[in-house]
Amino acid sequence: MWTGDFQLMWDYVRKPLADQTGATAIEYGLLAGVLAMTMFFGMNAFVNSLFLLYETIDVNVKNAKHQ
Repeated sequence: MWTGDFQLMWDYVRKPLADQTGATAIEYGLLAGVLAMTMFFGMNAFVNSLFLLYETIDVNVKNAKHQ
């Protein structure tokens, strides 16, 4: 179906995912957990920064309105 580099890449990705040994499953579970924690804390920091940005804009608009 596929040829060339894409086929090589697909085989490289597919083989580890098809591995059903216990150690590999545990490793994938640990990687998924670390990825989830990274996304959670990264998103938390992003949301806090975004909140502070909009709060600063709000204060500046209110100050400009009262001048």
